[in-house]
Amino acid sequence: MAKKDKLSGLVDKNNFDFWLSSTGYLFPRNETELDVFEKLYENFEHKIDLSRIDTNKIIEGNFSFKGKVVSLLKKDEIDNFDDFKMVARKGENEIPKEILQKMRSKHKNGSK
Repeated sequence: MAKKDKLSGLVDKNNFDFWLSSTGYLFPRNETELDVFEKLYENFEHKIDLSRIDTNKIIEGNFSFKGKVVSLLKKDEIDNFDDFKMVARKGENEIPKEILQKMRSKHKNGSK
């Protein structure tokens, strides 16, 4: 049998919008929802540094984001990829005739 939680019976389709608005998933629509929201989050500790966010620049369209490139591979792994590219492009051996025929027939028929 399923275990009932604290909110079981409190949230239903008639007050679902109230719960979403009061918990911050939607904007509060009235004073009651705003009061519940403020009470829920009165001790909330923000983890972002608000001094770095310039809302005026965002609104005026002057905001620029300076991202950074993160490499997922090490330098020697990237160099190894070049070898594979050359093999794929030039081929180590001759392509077997049946494979070449299959490739040509698919190309003529328009299927990839």
